[in-house]
Amino acid sequence: MAYQQPYGQSFYAQQPSYGQQASSSQGPAVPYPPAFQQPNVYVPQPQSQGGANNPAGFMGAADPFMTGIAGNVLQQSSETYFRRGQAFVQSRMGFLSTGALHYYFNISSDYVRNKLLMLMAPFLRRFDYNRKPEQISGGHKYMPPRQDVNAPDMYIPLMALCTYCILGSVIRIGSGRFTPDSMYGLASSGIGAWILQLVIFKVLLFLLSIPGGIPTLEVACYSGYAFVPVCFSMVASMLAGRYVYWAVWAYGALCMAIFSVRTMKRILYQEAHQFGAEASLYNYLLLGLGLFQFPLTAWLAVTR
Repeated sequence: MAYQQPYGQSFYAQQPSYGQQASSSQGPAVPYPPAFQQPNVYVPQPQSQGGANNPAGFMGAADPFMTGIAGNVLQQSSETYFRRGQAFVQSRMGFLSTGALHYYFNISSDYVRNKLLMLMAPFLRRFDYNRKPEQISGGHKYMPPRQDVNAPDMYIPLMALCTYCILGSVIRIGSGRFTPDSMYGLASSGIGAWILQLVIFKVLLFLLSIPGGIPTLEVACYSGYAFVPVCFSMVASMLAGRYVYWAVWAYGALCMAIFSVRTMKRILYQEAHQFGAEASLYNYLLLGLGLFQFPLTAWLAVTR
């Protein structure tokens, strides 16, 4: 016979409420689940040994490899190899150090104006081409371009190269010969001529028995000044025609020849202290350097 619940009584009413203390025969009371606890009450939790308060982190003192003898040896070896690599790079690329580049870009507007005048009128007596020394502890060095117009700089050659590419493109646009590859060709020709001039300067220094104390960046500065007279001749070609262009080109090449020869003489006698019985050989080599400026500037120039 099926069990029938008495009317007016509920089955659940006979059960003790959830979490209420039961009789000793039913065992300990069941605690409230977390969902029925107070929601905004902070309950601190124990932190593990590898938490944020542990300065060793999850790779901390529990790792015997990183904190033991093997870890110290690994750290010392990595520092040693890093120092060796840094020394190797500095020995091979020392001429591109930040201090050296800062020296050749330490210019002013007065320096640029006087340097351009020096390049286009090198025969003026106001320019003696002798660099000004600066006394420092342990020796001396030369003053930067900002304080000495005879000092070489990298700003004018780079700006002259960019101007050369722009003027060449404008001339080719006016004559209808401009193509998308024209700018690339002008830049390649300019950089190639710059490198060729640099190599010739270095070979000449070697033939003159000048020691290797002349920085490569300094020689590169002197080599890049050839773009200045080339830009003036290209402007003359745009504004006044072919005959004026040839006159300006010849004058610019002559100025560049005088500037190169006088600069090399200053390096020869002031910095290298080379003089004596081989003076006639030096003069022939310097004359060849001056004559080379004519075909170099003629090759670089772009006309209509």
